[in-house]
Amino acid sequence: MSVIGLPDLDHEATLDPQIQPLPEGVDVTKPPRSIFLTGATGFVAAYVLADLIDRTQATIYALVRASNEAAGMERIRKNLEHYRLRCPEMATRIKPVAGDLKQPLFGLPQAEFNHLAEEIDVIFHVGSKLSYIAPYHFLKDANVGGTQETLRLATTCRPKPYHFVSSLGILLNYKKLEGGHEEDELDAEKCPEVGYFQTKYVAERVVRIARARGIPVTIHRIGLIVGDSERGYSNTDDFVARILIGCIQAGYGPDIRNAMDMTPVDFIARAIVYLAFQPASLGHVFHLLNPAPITWGGIIDIVNEAGYRVEKLPFHHWIQTIEEHADPDENPLHPLLPFFHISFAGRMLGINENAYHALGTADTQAALAGSGIHCPPVDEALINTFLMRFVDAGRLHPAPQWATSAP
Repeated sequence: MSVIGLPDLDHEATLDPQIQPLPEGVDVTKPPRSIFLTGATGFVAAYVLADLIDRTQATIYALVRASNEAAGMERIRKNLEHYRLRCPEMATRIKPVAGDLKQPLFGLPQAEFNHLAEEIDVIFHVGSKLSYIAPYHFLKDANVGGTQETLRLATTCRPKPYHFVSSLGILLNYKKLEGGHEEDELDAEKCPEVGYFQTKYVAERVVRIARARGIPVTIHRIGLIVGDSERGYSNTDDFVARILIGCIQAGYGPDIRNAMDMTPVDFIARAIVYLAFQPASLGHVFHLLNPAPITWGGIIDIVNEAGYRVEKLPFHHWIQTIEEHADPDENPLHPLLPFFHISFAGRMLGINENAYHALGTADTQAALAGSGIHCPPVDEALINTFLMRFVDAGRLHPAPQWATSAP
């Protein structure tokens, strides 16, 4: 029996017995005519959507919470425009599906769900409800229930390859820092006691049940996602953006010298789409994290070199200083402060010297070899790209040296 608030994750992972593989096989080498995508009004899925439009000729059926298709298209359009993702074929290639991951059959009538299942050739389940402070049961319907319903779609009318975007965060609550390679069995003890990661663990466990039944699934685990490496666009509530901006506003940053993951979103999208259409990928697990890690101490050094004045402090001293001195109404770090007190946050940010290196990527790098897809390093050029984008967006004041050098 689990303690209240601490769900038994493996017991939570169940898949409707009616969701079974269909007798026909799937041909992943055949170009898809129609693709089903969840999360198109989010960050990562927006880039996946743009890449699917660019690299296929398929019609993209995009699930979106909206009252009708027109309202759904407007939400998708605004999201793509927010990240300046040019999709000239948007009007003809994207078909919004007004529905909800939290509802059985996405809230669609059975006949409409069946018609959609008949149309679709491949599924990309990217969408999820993200919160680092909400409890498991608050997120369960969208993140676990939505996974079951997308698997139901994959096995209705005709079989479809199924691509699930999971999270590397489900591996980071190590009792002992070992394992974490792509094909390792899941271990509930490695999952942090954070509601979001608990739901992603259970959802991946559900996908693995589907794989064991013979349903053609592929799992893409992603780490700490940062902005577009070329143009710097990122999620408004981006974790790293909040820390960067908050540290500069407060004048204090964490002096952490251990490796951590920061993976640009454009690499993630290109890798997922490429791997999805490789026959050898089917049934495998991939770890999409940056093979060239960064440290927060190094990031703060770059910030200082850019002209901002940020004093580096030990992690817990930094948290205390932010709590005592930063403006709670203006500083974007304040909503994250409860999260920083969770032990997992330290592992995520590099407090543990081995956490990053315990996540294996050998199989993933081998699968991407020869593709021309490389993860950009998080270096001075990339951090400065982010800083300048924050300035352009009015989220950050220009560095003094930028202001004085302006014409």
